[in-house]
Amino acid sequence: MKQQQKIISKIIKLRLSQLLVNERFKNGDFEIPIHLALGHESIAIAIDEAISNLDSLILNHRNMHFNLARIQNLKDAMDEYYLKGTGISRGKLGSMNMSNPEQNIVYSSSILANNLSIATGYALGNMVKGNKAVVFVITGDGAIEEGSFWENLIFAKSNNLKILIIVENNRWSLGTEIQERRCDIDLKKLAKSVGIKYKKLNGNDPFNYINEV
Repeated sequence: MKQQQKIISKIIKLRLSQLLVNERFKNGDFEIPIHLALGHESIAIAIDEAISNLDSLILNHRNMHFNLARIQNLKDAMDEYYLKGTGISRGKLGSMNMSNPEQNIVYSSSILANNLSIATGYALGNMVKGNKAVVFVITGDGAIEEGSFWENLIFAKSNNLKILIIVENNRWSLGTEIQERRCDIDLKKLAKSVGIKYKKLNGNDPFNYINEV
C-alpha cells in the first residue's frame, strides 16, 4: 500500500510540475520551445519505477514528463528551460535535446525518429560488450510513419537486441489528427510480421504499466 501511495504521489507531483511550467510558458518566460505531456504522467512514472541502474533511457522531443519523473526536482529542469548554468545540462541543451546521464537518460532528440537509431546502436553496443542492460526508447505515433522506425525494428530483431520501444500515441501531429493524414497502421500485425513481442496498453493505470514493463 505504501508503494502504491508513493507512486500516486509521484504522478500528482509530476502533473502539478507540468502545470507550473505551463504557466511560465503562457507568460512567455522561455526562449525555447516547450512540449508538455499532460495526461502522460503514468507511463513516465512507470518507466522510472521499472528501469534499473544499468538500463538506459532514450527520449524524443516531448521528454518533460520522463525527465521530471527521474529527477523529481522541478528547479533543475526549470533552470535548463531558462538556459541557466545551473540546469540539468548546464543550460546547453534546453528542452528538446535534454540528457541526464546521472539518471540514465543518455540521449534525447528533437529530430523525428532519430532517437530510434541511437537507441538501436546503443543496444548493439551493449550486446558487443556483453552488457545485459535494457535500452528503453520513447517514440510517438508520428515517428512510426518514418522509415527509421521500420528499419530499426528489423535490425533490433535480427540482432536480438535488448530494447524496449514505447510508442506514446496521443493521436495528434501538431494540429493534425491521425485519420486526417494517413491510413491506419496496425502495430500488432507489424510486430508479428517481424517476430517482435507487442503489447497495447490503454488508459492511465501506472500499476498495469509497471507490471507489463
